[in-house]
Amino acid sequence: MLYNKKHIYLRAPLRISFIGGGTDLESYYSQGNPGHVVSSTTDLYVYVSIKDMFDSNVRVHHAEIETESITSRIKHVYSRVAMEHFGMFKGVEVVITSDVMTSGSGLGASSALMSALLKGCSEIRNEAIKDKYKLAELTYQLESDSGTIGGKQDQYAVVFGGLNSITFDSEKTSVEPVDISDQRLKDFEDRLFLIFTNLARDSRNIQINLSENIGSEQKRIYFDDLLQLSHEFLNILKQENTDIDELGKLLHEGWILKKSTNQQSTNPYIEQLYDILKKKGVLGGKILGAGGGGFLLGFAREPKVKEKIKYELYPNFIALDVKFSFKGTEILWKNF
Repeated sequence: MLYNKKHIYLRAPLRISFIGGGTDLESYYSQGNPGHVVSSTTDLYVYVSIKDMFDSNVRVHHAEIETESITSRIKHVYSRVAMEHFGMFKGVEVVITSDVMTSGSGLGASSALMSALLKGCSEIRNEAIKDKYKLAELTYQLESDSGTIGGKQDQYAVVFGGLNSITFDSEKTSVEPVDISDQRLKDFEDRLFLIFTNLARDSRNIQINLSENIGSEQKRIYFDDLLQLSHEFLNILKQENTDIDELGKLLHEGWILKKSTNQQSTNPYIEQLYDILKKKGVLGGKILGAGGGGFLLGFAREPKVKEKIKYELYPNFIALDVKFSFKGTEILWKNF
């Protein structure tokens, strides 16, 4: 690349998947029933800066700083794959920062990172990707090329942003914003919080096991039940006159089913933490993402109960309020 001082700064939101995870795997929805999840993006982000280098080196700042003479030698897989896809082999600098870790959180951070890298690289190369469906599909494709195993929900959630109902089938993926009032949205948000389990995990083996379980007739029943529960959750969320506590109860049912689809999603430590939260006033919740660690989502009986629990957990556990965001992967600034 010729040095022309191009510089772009982007961010992509992290997501919370409430219910339906697992039905977004191709091995599930390709067998007949469309998959479905309800999810929302949050005010937690991955940030990416991409700029021309004055020399021909390639530099990537992540947990470490890599400087190589050519992109193919970069160890950070997502950065390398994104740059190579757009023919950026020399003279590039990438800086990655995040509000939480970029892998193992259960918040879709890896998809957020890849989507921001791809959107930024496409802009630098004058091949801007304007269509969100195209960006989400490319993110999924290149994550797969990078060795990531999983479904499609994260890529679509972070690219589109907002509180959405997402449907998956063999022909296409559809994203529909959930139409609820501001007050209903606030009531829902006020009950939710995130608890870091102090465990980070590699989701690869968990996802492999999950995909294998879809092929089991006995296990597939649990995926079908999760699918049904996701539609029930969506309907109750949209019904303004329905007690919002019902959503917490459905989250609990969904967590029971999730564990039935894949026993690797939990462990005795997580089970103990969840039991403690239930005794303190949490109506329901779940481990986010593939499970095994990362963040746990809690739905409190009342907002004041949530605040009490947060203080009681500290300093052994970090708990964060959930704040929804409604913009997907976006450019914050560029100089061209």
